[in-house]
Amino acid sequence: MTKNPVNHGRAKHIDIKYHHIRDEVKRGEVKLEYCETAVMLADIMTKGLHGPRQKELTAALGIYACSYRGGVLTVIGSTKIG
Repeated sequence: MTKNPVNHGRAKHIDIKYHHIRDEVKRGEVKLEYCETAVMLADIMTKGLHGPRQKELTAALGIYACSYRGGVLTVIGSTKIG
């Protein structure tokens, strides 16, 4: 959309206030660059990933698994849920 200012049928749902980025690109205030999927950290939030790729991206974002102590039954007592 930034390179071709023609309105596309698929993009009708995009509100006009978001088209300001096109103007900023034209003025040279914003530069868009292609990023390969191999370097896209956001993939973890937008795609279902296989284990190795998910672990790689979570580590790159500084997210690590934590261990839980106890659980719902421990907190509530001996009451079973469900």
